[in-house]
Amino acid sequence: MFIRLIGQFQIQDAAGRDLTPRGAKSRAILALLCQTPDHCRPRRWLEMRLWSDRGQEQASGSLRQALTEVRKALGPLAGHLQSDRDCVRLTGFVTDIQQDPDAVRLAMSQGRDFLEGIDIMDAAFRDWLAEERQRLAQRFGVGAGTRSGLAQPFRLRLGALPEGTEVGIARDLAGAIARMAAEYLLRDTAGEPIPEGLDLHIEGAWSEDRAHLRLRLVAQAGQKTVWSQRLIATRAAPDADATGALPTLVFETSDAPIM
Repeated sequence: MFIRLIGQFQIQDAAGRDLTPRGAKSRAILALLCQTPDHCRPRRWLEMRLWSDRGQEQASGSLRQALTEVRKALGPLAGHLQSDRDCVRLTGFVTDIQQDPDAVRLAMSQGRDFLEGIDIMDAAFRDWLAEERQRLAQRFGVGAGTRSGLAQPFRLRLGALPEGTEVGIARDLAGAIARMAAEYLLRDTAGEPIPEGLDLHIEGAWSEDRAHLRLRLVAQAGQKTVWSQRLIATRAAPDADATGALPTLVFETSDAPIM
Protein backbone atom coordinates (compact mmCIF):
# COMPACT_ATOMS: atom_id res chain seq x y z
CA MET A 1 0.00 0.00 0.00
CA PHE A 2 1.41 3.36 -1.07
CA ILE A 3 0.60 6.61 0.76
CA ARG A 4 1.41 10.02 -0.71
CA LEU A 5 2.03 12.66 1.95
CA ILE A 6 3.64 15.49 -0.05
CA GLY A 7 1.08 17.38 -2.09
CA GLN A 8 -2.43 15.95 -2.26
CA PHE A 9 -2.87 13.06 0.19
CA GLN A 10 -3.54 9.78 -1.61
CA ILE A 11 -3.57 6.03 -0.96
CA GLN A 12 -3.06 3.49 -3.73
CA ASP A 13 -2.93 -0.29 -3.85
CA ALA A 14 -0.34 -2.27 -5.82
CA ALA A 15 -2.40 -1.89 -9.00
CA GLY A 16 -2.60 1.90 -8.63
CA ARG A 17 -6.25 1.98 -7.57
CA ASP A 18 -7.22 4.97 -5.42
CA LEU A 19 -8.21 3.92 -1.88
CA THR A 20 -8.21 7.40 -0.34
CA PRO A 21 -10.92 8.04 2.29
CA ARG A 22 -13.14 11.02 1.59
CA GLY A 23 -13.18 12.57 5.05
CA ALA A 24 -10.42 15.00 6.04
CA LYS A 25 -10.14 13.54 9.55
CA SER A 26 -10.06 9.99 8.22
CA ARG A 27 -7.10 10.99 6.05
CA ALA A 28 -5.53 12.82 8.98
CA ILE A 29 -5.64 9.68 11.13
CA LEU A 30 -3.57 7.84 8.53
CA ALA A 31 -1.13 10.73 8.20
CA LEU A 32 -0.70 10.91 11.98
CA LEU A 33 0.08 7.18 12.08
CA CYS A 34 2.44 7.40 9.10
CA GLN A 35 4.54 10.04 10.84
CA THR A 36 4.74 8.15 14.15
CA PRO A 37 7.96 6.10 14.45
CA ASP A 38 6.21 2.79 15.24
CA HIS A 39 3.01 3.78 13.36
CA CYS A 40 0.94 3.20 16.50
CA ARG A 41 -0.84 5.72 18.71
CA PRO A 42 -3.23 5.50 21.66
CA ARG A 43 -6.83 6.24 20.77
CA ARG A 44 -6.89 9.14 23.20
CA TRP A 45 -3.83 10.70 21.55
CA LEU A 46 -5.60 10.66 18.18
CA GLU A 47 -8.78 12.04 19.73
CA MET A 48 -6.86 14.92 21.29
CA ARG A 49 -5.33 15.86 17.91
CA LEU A 50 -8.57 15.79 15.91
CA TRP A 51 -11.42 16.33 18.38
CA SER A 52 -9.75 18.33 21.13
CA ASP A 53 -12.82 20.54 21.58
CA ARG A 54 -15.15 17.65 22.38
CA GLY A 55 -15.78 15.56 25.45
CA GLN A 56 -14.08 12.18 25.67
CA GLU A 57 -17.22 10.15 24.93
CA GLN A 58 -18.09 12.22 21.86
CA ALA A 59 -14.47 12.22 20.64
CA SER A 60 -14.28 8.44 21.05
CA GLY A 61 -17.44 8.01 19.01
CA SER A 62 -16.10 10.29 16.28
CA LEU A 63 -12.85 8.30 16.14
CA ARG A 64 -14.77 5.04 15.78
CA GLN A 65 -16.76 6.47 12.88
CA ALA A 66 -13.59 7.73 11.18
CA LEU A 67 -11.87 4.34 11.55
CA THR A 68 -14.91 2.67 10.00
CA GLU A 69 -14.71 5.10 7.06
CA VAL A 70 -11.00 4.35 6.59
CA ARG A 71 -11.57 0.57 6.56
CA LYS A 72 -14.41 0.94 4.08
CA ALA A 73 -12.19 3.00 1.75
CA LEU A 74 -9.28 0.54 2.02
CA GLY A 75 -11.53 -2.37 1.08
CA PRO A 76 -9.45 -5.56 0.79
CA LEU A 77 -6.53 -3.76 2.46
CA ALA A 78 -8.57 -2.83 5.54
CA GLY A 79 -6.51 -5.27 7.61
CA HIS A 80 -3.59 -2.83 7.41
CA LEU A 81 -5.46 -0.63 9.91
CA GLN A 82 -5.50 -2.44 13.24
CA SER A 83 -7.10 -1.25 16.46
CA ASP A 84 -8.04 -2.46 19.90
CA ARG A 85 -9.59 -0.76 22.90
CA ASP A 86 -6.41 1.22 23.55
CA CYS A 87 -4.44 1.84 20.35
CA VAL A 88 -4.62 2.21 16.57
CA ARG A 89 -1.83 0.88 14.34
CA LEU A 90 -1.06 1.11 10.60
CA THR A 91 0.96 -1.64 8.91
CA GLY A 92 2.10 -2.80 5.47
CA PHE A 93 2.59 0.54 3.74
CA VAL A 94 5.26 2.79 2.28
CA THR A 95 5.09 6.57 1.90
CA ASP A 96 6.54 8.79 -0.78
CA ILE A 97 8.86 10.25 1.87
CA GLN A 98 10.34 6.79 2.47
CA GLN A 99 10.27 5.60 -1.12
CA ASP A 100 11.79 8.52 -3.02
CA PRO A 101 13.35 11.24 -0.83
CA ASP A 102 14.94 12.96 -3.84
CA ALA A 103 11.55 13.38 -5.53
CA VAL A 104 10.12 14.68 -2.27
CA ARG A 105 12.92 17.23 -1.94
CA LEU A 106 12.32 18.41 -5.52
CA ALA A 107 8.56 18.66 -5.00
CA MET A 108 8.99 20.67 -1.80
CA SER A 109 11.52 22.99 -3.45
CA GLN A 110 8.89 23.64 -6.13
CA GLY A 111 6.33 24.69 -3.53
CA ARG A 112 4.48 21.46 -2.72
CA ASP A 113 3.71 20.94 0.94
CA PHE A 114 3.00 18.18 3.41
CA LEU A 115 -0.69 17.21 3.52
CA GLU A 116 -2.08 19.74 1.10
CA GLY A 117 -5.86 19.89 1.10
CA ILE A 118 -6.45 18.43 4.57
CA ASP A 119 -8.28 21.41 6.04
CA ILE A 120 -9.05 20.73 9.71
CA MET A 121 -9.87 23.57 12.09
CA ASP A 122 -8.85 21.79 15.30
CA ALA A 123 -6.06 23.85 16.89
CA ALA A 124 -4.24 20.75 18.17
CA PHE A 125 -4.07 19.28 14.66
CA ARG A 126 -2.96 22.59 13.15
CA ASP A 127 -0.14 22.77 15.71
CA TRP A 128 0.96 19.24 14.82
CA LEU A 129 0.75 20.02 11.09
CA ALA A 130 2.85 23.19 11.43
CA GLU A 131 5.49 21.33 13.45
CA GLU A 132 5.61 18.44 10.99
CA ARG A 133 5.94 20.76 7.99
CA GLN A 134 8.78 22.58 9.73
CA ARG A 135 10.50 19.29 10.59
CA LEU A 136 10.27 18.05 7.00
CA ALA A 137 11.51 21.38 5.65
CA GLN A 138 14.57 21.07 7.86
CA ARG A 139 15.10 17.41 6.99
CA PHE A 140 15.05 18.04 3.25
CA GLY A 141 16.83 21.38 3.41
CA VAL A 142 13.86 23.26 2.00
CA GLY A 143 13.02 26.52 3.74
CA ALA A 144 12.55 30.21 3.17
CA GLY A 145 15.98 30.48 1.56
CA THR A 146 15.37 27.81 -1.07
CA ARG A 147 11.82 29.01 -1.75
CA SER A 148 12.69 32.68 -2.06
CA GLY A 149 11.74 32.78 -5.72
CA LEU A 150 8.33 31.24 -5.11
CA ALA A 151 5.07 32.73 -3.92
CA GLN A 152 4.56 32.44 -0.18
CA PRO A 153 1.23 30.68 0.40
CA PHE A 154 -1.37 31.95 2.83
CA ARG A 155 -5.00 31.18 3.55
CA LEU A 156 -7.89 33.27 4.83
CA ARG A 157 -10.94 31.68 6.40
CA LEU A 158 -14.15 33.67 6.68
CA GLY A 159 -15.87 33.09 9.99
CA ALA A 160 -19.57 33.45 10.69
CA LEU A 161 -21.10 36.75 9.64
CA PRO A 162 -23.72 38.47 11.79
CA GLU A 163 -27.10 36.76 11.66
CA GLY A 164 -29.25 38.03 8.82
CA THR A 165 -26.40 39.01 6.50
CA GLU A 166 -27.59 39.13 2.90
CA VAL A 167 -25.65 37.65 -0.02
CA GLY A 168 -24.96 41.06 -1.55
CA ILE A 169 -23.64 42.45 1.71
CA ALA A 170 -21.47 39.37 2.29
CA ARG A 171 -20.03 39.69 -1.21
CA ASP A 172 -19.15 43.36 -0.81
CA LEU A 173 -17.77 42.72 2.66
CA ALA A 174 -15.54 39.94 1.34
CA GLY A 175 -14.15 42.31 -1.30
CA ALA A 176 -13.35 44.94 1.30
CA ILE A 177 -11.71 42.34 3.54
CA ALA A 178 -9.57 41.14 0.64
CA ARG A 179 -8.32 44.69 0.09
CA MET A 180 -7.49 45.07 3.76
CA ALA A 181 -5.72 41.72 3.81
CA ALA A 182 -3.65 42.82 0.83
CA GLU A 183 -2.78 46.01 2.70
CA TYR A 184 -1.42 43.92 5.57
CA LEU A 185 0.46 41.48 3.35
CA LEU A 186 2.12 44.26 1.35
CA ARG A 187 3.14 46.33 4.35
CA ASP A 188 6.78 47.03 5.14
CA THR A 189 7.64 44.03 7.31
CA ALA A 190 11.35 44.83 7.75
CA GLY A 191 12.21 41.25 6.90
CA GLU A 192 9.44 39.68 8.99
CA PRO A 193 8.23 36.50 7.21
CA ILE A 194 4.58 36.19 6.24
CA PRO A 195 2.95 33.31 8.14
CA GLU A 196 2.23 30.30 5.91
CA GLY A 197 -1.34 30.07 7.22
CA LEU A 198 -3.65 32.93 8.18
CA ASP A 199 -7.16 32.66 9.56
CA LEU A 200 -9.60 35.54 9.20
CA HIS A 201 -11.74 36.09 12.31
CA ILE A 202 -14.82 38.31 12.15
CA GLU A 203 -16.81 39.28 15.26
CA GLY A 204 -19.67 41.69 15.38
CA ALA A 205 -23.33 42.48 15.76
CA TRP A 206 -26.07 44.35 13.96
CA SER A 207 -27.36 47.66 15.31
CA GLU A 208 -30.28 48.90 13.20
CA ASP A 209 -28.80 49.24 9.69
CA ARG A 210 -25.14 49.03 10.77
CA ALA A 211 -22.88 46.05 11.34
CA HIS A 212 -20.20 46.75 13.95
CA LEU A 213 -17.31 44.46 13.10
CA ARG A 214 -13.89 43.53 14.40
CA LEU A 215 -11.59 41.79 11.91
CA ARG A 216 -8.43 39.90 12.85
CA LEU A 217 -5.79 38.04 10.85
CA VAL A 218 -4.51 35.21 13.03
CA ALA A 219 -1.43 33.09 12.31
CA GLN A 220 -2.42 29.41 12.36
CA ALA A 221 0.88 28.51 14.02
CA GLY A 222 0.68 29.88 17.54
CA GLN A 223 -2.71 31.62 17.00
CA LYS A 224 -1.07 35.07 17.25
CA THR A 225 -3.09 38.06 16.02
CA VAL A 226 -0.92 39.73 13.38
CA TRP A 227 -3.38 42.41 12.24
CA SER A 228 -6.74 43.75 13.40
CA GLN A 229 -9.16 46.50 12.49
CA ARG A 230 -12.60 47.68 13.56
CA LEU A 231 -15.18 48.62 10.95
CA ILE A 232 -18.73 49.80 10.69
CA ALA A 233 -20.55 48.46 7.63
CA THR A 234 -23.55 50.58 6.71
CA ARG A 235 -26.29 49.45 4.39
CA ALA A 236 -26.83 52.30 1.94
CA ALA A 237 -30.36 53.37 1.07
CA PRO A 238 -31.39 51.86 -2.29
CA ASP A 239 -31.41 54.13 -5.31
CA ALA A 240 -34.93 54.72 -6.54
CA ASP A 241 -33.76 54.18 -10.11
CA ALA A 242 -31.88 50.98 -9.26
CA THR A 243 -34.75 48.58 -8.81
CA GLY A 244 -33.52 45.13 -7.85
CA ALA A 245 -29.92 46.29 -7.39
CA LEU A 246 -27.91 44.76 -4.58
CA PRO A 247 -27.28 47.11 -1.64
CA THR A 248 -23.83 48.64 -1.37
CA LEU A 249 -21.73 49.11 1.73
CA VAL A 250 -19.95 52.13 3.12
CA PHE A 251 -16.87 51.20 5.17
CA GLU A 252 -15.42 53.51 7.75
CA THR A 253 -12.79 52.91 10.39
CA SER A 254 -14.10 53.21 13.91
CA ASP A 255 -12.87 52.98 17.46
CA ALA A 256 -16.34 52.11 18.67
CA PRO A 257 -16.45 48.93 20.76
CA ILE A 258 -18.01 45.81 19.31
CA MET A 259 -21.51 45.38 20.70
